[in-house]
Amino acid sequence: MKAHIYWILGIILFACACSNSPQQAQEEKVYQVDLEKKVNPLETIFSHAEIIPLETVDSSLIVWIKKVYPAKDKFYVHDLWEHKLFVFGQNGQYQRRISRYGQGAGEYISMYDCVVDAPHDNIYMLSIFGRIKRYDLNGNFKDEVELPARPNYYCMELLDDNHVATWSCLEPQDGGVLVVNKTTGDSLRSDWHDDRMFDNQNHEKALFRYSGKTYFATALRQQVYEVTTSGLKPAYLWNFGKDNIRESRLEYYLSIENSNDRNNEIIDDIGTEGLPFILDKQAQNKTYSYLALQRETGMRPQMSHVFYHKEKEKALVFDFLNGKDCKMNPPLYFGDDYLLTDVLYDDRETFQSILPKEEYQKLENMLEDDNPCLLKLYFK
Repeated sequence: MKAHIYWILGIILFACACSNSPQQAQEEKVYQVDLEKKVNPLETIFSHAEIIPLETVDSSLIVWIKKVYPAKDKFYVHDLWEHKLFVFGQNGQYQRRISRYGQGAGEYISMYDCVVDAPHDNIYMLSIFGRIKRYDLNGNFKDEVELPARPNYYCMELLDDNHVATWSCLEPQDGGVLVVNKTTGDSLRSDWHDDRMFDNQNHEKALFRYSGKTYFATALRQQVYEVTTSGLKPAYLWNFGKDNIRESRLEYYLSIENSNDRNNEIIDDIGTEGLPFILDKQAQNKTYSYLALQRETGMRPQMSHVFYHKEKEKALVFDFLNGKDCKMNPPLYFGDDYLLTDVLYDDRETFQSILPKEEYQKLENMLEDDNPCLLKLYFK
């Protein structure tokens, strides 16, 4: 009888140990993806497309869009290179620019990231040097907080009513994901310790938010985490089967002592057999978990787009919107009803095959020095 009881207790203890295994915790939700099985996105994912030309005037010239925030009847467009936030109407008409460049009260000298919290009339602007400045939706300055000293701050997301999460590309002994009090700037905790050259490959896109939760992911790791005030919690794992990033390749990079040489080796390998892709932009909506896989280097590299249908547990993969040359840049906004990305002047002709005549006419009217147009793709 005692032996029988010990046998049962042993099974229970073994089960408890397995349930607390980090490996099992990471693999509780696995997204299986066959990258070779492609779909037609205009038949499987999107119902129709629209073009929104962003009006071009002297005060609205855009260089590089990092994010777009739709809010009521407006689009807030963050230009990363110009450190400006532009406001356009729903049809693309220019309204104003939120730009307070300088070193005086309420001014900034860098805006590496921003968050538009329209329901609370807040715009948070993150300086790479470690300050968060808060404005209202009209650009009026409210207040600012100084963050703990770090070499860089690349992106941020709101976490809860009291905290924000920030991302810095640091040495392995330091925690790159920092949770701070958004009123005082005091640090609550820091997490994530990995090679800085690994993290550097998509440092502007490591954080994203959906349905009240903030997520964290890096370029060479296929695990996605939820950021919480108690630490990083495994959320889901991308599994590409035979196309997974090989651990042996990562170990090879780590064996390169000089960090600059290591970084150059990684960049040179992107799109080769050694490193066929890196994980780029990620997002979620009510239907899909989204991932862009960068397959080459350059300013506008070729991407593979993965839409994992959460309810059907099925991955939908495509490289081009029309199957040949019309490429979709990673989303600038990813909502439940539609996504937004940009179309540049040089790419406009490739969209003729997927757009109604009246929508393509808007691209035909583009001039070489015009702002990009927004491509609005509606989900089925």
